[in-house]
Amino acid sequence: VKVVALRKKLRRAARATPSLAMTIVALSIIGKENQPLYLRTFGQQPGGGATDNMQGSGGELRFHFICHTALDFVEEKVEAQRHASGASGAGAGAAGGSKLDMYLGLLFPFEEYCIHGYLTNTRIKLIAVVDEEDAKDAEMRALFRRLHTLYIDTISNPFFAADAELSTSTSFQRQLERIVEAYNPSPS
Repeated sequence: VKVVALRKKLRRAARATPSLAMTIVALSIIGKENQPLYLRTFGQQPGGGATDNMQGSGGELRFHFICHTALDFVEEKVEAQRHASGASGAGAGAAGGSKLDMYLGLLFPFEEYCIHGYLTNTRIKLIAVVDEEDAKDAEMRALFRRLHTLYIDTISNPFFAADAELSTSTSFQRQLERIVEAYNPSPS
């Protein structure tokens, strides 16, 4: 019952329309044991909109490195939140009873990109690499809520094998492309 209520709440929040002020360059989903579950890069090709840009020039490897570097910053942000909630809650947070914010915010800038993070309550990490330096927290929160909802729906599907990769799910791929297209500006 709680899962259904959480899904409904996340879907309502995910319906917010983004303002197209940023471009998503890469998205990554990393498991609770820091194993990569999904990585995809996006870019502009002369004839179309947001497309897969993993092939050639080490693009996938570069963003793989960036997303795994982000894991150190995720751990720092989580520890900082725990420490802050423990200090404000007079020790109640140390027992694990405090609620941490899932959106971690800007993790770090890297060259021309900004890396933002989100940590689910099951310790799945969502990492977004955007090229907008001033991406608004509200936009990033909405993006991560939509990605979290998509992830939940995909792994909750009884026909999705638990050990299968997310990249094998055509429904996941299609819906992810729609989310990215909503945020990435179309070529003029």
